[in-house]
Amino acid sequence: MKVSVSEDLHAFQVLREEWNALLSHAATNSLFLTWEWQRAWWETFGADKELRITVVRDDSGSLVAIAPLFIQETRLDAQALLPDISMENPLDIPDGTAMRTMHLIGGTEVSDYLDIISSEEQNQRVWNELAMALEPSGWQLLDVRGVPAASPSLTSVTEMARRRGWQVQQVREDVCPQIQLPSSWDEYLATRLDKKQRHELRRKMRRAEEEVRVKWRWVDRAGFDAGMESFIQLHKASHPDKNAFMDERMQTFFRRVSRAALERDWLKLGILDYDNQAVAGYLCFDYGGDRLVYNSGFDVGTYGALSPGIVLLGYLIRDAIETGCKRFDFLQGNERYKYDLGAQDTDVMRVLVRR
Repeated sequence: MKVSVSEDLHAFQVLREEWNALLSHAATNSLFLTWEWQRAWWETFGADKELRITVVRDDSGSLVAIAPLFIQETRLDAQALLPDISMENPLDIPDGTAMRTMHLIGGTEVSDYLDIISSEEQNQRVWNELAMALEPSGWQLLDVRGVPAASPSLTSVTEMARRRGWQVQQVREDVCPQIQLPSSWDEYLATRLDKKQRHELRRKMRRAEEEVRVKWRWVDRAGFDAGMESFIQLHKASHPDKNAFMDERMQTFFRRVSRAALERDWLKLGILDYDNQAVAGYLCFDYGGDRLVYNSGFDVGTYGALSPGIVLLGYLIRDAIETGCKRFDFLQGNERYKYDLGAQDTDVMRVLVRR
């Protein structure tokens, strides 16, 4: 195998034609690992970070793996078993220890599934090659976040670290509740929801349809800019925490990834109107047979009593079934409403390696 490490943004352009083709056959094939998502994340959040895109090819030159990595130096509590590290908004502890930490591109706040891009068969060998190739980078911590529990990387990283005498910890980082979708809306109501859940969903949808003029729509290319602005304003109005989260930099990222997804027909931005007023928005993506529910915004004032968020989710689930999606993935977070709509947990993991 031949391994090369690129520290230049040009590496994205060089790999553009090969990246997603390799991803389509990878052990973890995720929207958040696509060329478009990774490039948008780096363009938005890559300042003051050291790029280390690592590429593995076989002897014939064929692409075997991509490890989209970077190094960030932050002052951390070196004694903490699992330091709290944010890649979009680095936490800098004034009296902490400066640590050179290696991460996967994609961050901790805006990407739900991350991994290296390789086949299951090559995964362990690739991680071993990475350990050797990245030795000169002088990293002290390797913090691998958002890895699906089914990924071979969990075993590969752990074994790679232990063979070298490095400390390694593996923990459940979060859950991603998912609904395995049946073939019809009626079957969903009958088999994914219990009697109380079924009654509540039907009641909320029916009440809204009886009390106001209800219309929901997908944002199309012509209406993209207006649709994104409507979504961002709904998001910011939902809660003070969401308003703080959606700063100018985050708005730039959301617009970048959404426009890129629109060009690839992955974007599903749904807006719900009550009496011709936008009251809820869900930023979703259709990728690999799944509908990914990425983020949301609601009018919590005038029409809050008519449950616009749940009503729109009902329409989105029904549409996903009719479209032929296999899973409705709520992504990270264990909010109660996800389980009320029939979701079951899947795990995402974190592996921390100390040299």
